[in-house]
Amino acid sequence: MVLGGHPVPAELMPQDRLAGGETPKIVRAVLPLSDEQRAEVLAFADSLPRQQRTQPAQMPVSFDHYLRSEGPGAQIMRLLANRNMNQSAVARAVFEITRGGRYWAASTYALVGTGRKELTPDLLGDLAPLLDIPADVLGTLTGVTPEGIAVPGLGEIIWAVRRLTRAQAEEVRGVAEAMTGSRRGS
Repeated sequence: MVLGGHPVPAELMPQDRLAGGETPKIVRAVLPLSDEQRAEVLAFADSLPRQQRTQPAQMPVSFDHYLRSEGPGAQIMRLLANRNMNQSAVARAVFEITRGGRYWAASTYALVGTGRKELTPDLLGDLAPLLDIPADVLGTLTGVTPEGIAVPGLGEIIWAVRRLTRAQAEEVRGVAEAMTGSRRGS
């Protein structure tokens, strides 16, 4: 549905729109972890129970703008919005993934999503770890071959967190940060 530019039914939307603000913090906490530690963070996120919605189901506000747009940038930004990431969360997460190498304003990602800024191979490569979609599949979907960094397990964690509340997402971040702290100390 998301790739085809169709609205997402309420039952398939992210659990808590406010939880999306935790995503860049989770990215920062997860990046230094080993593959095994990332798998532990994913298992923890998956183990958390799905809570009752306290607010009506909503996609990030930007999702509607991307539904009205066509092209590879709109497709990718819709996929990211379906992972509960608005432009600000995307900008901060990419900043973390690239270790400060790509520092764009949130509005620039909105331009990508509406087709007014090109989705380049390096940008798609920076976004790919957030999606958990193989590079060859992304290339086929968008017509752009991603060039960038692989972060095994990161996209799976982001997908798992989309079904959590903000408080639960904070717990996931706390688990990852605790692993980082213990790893630095060893």
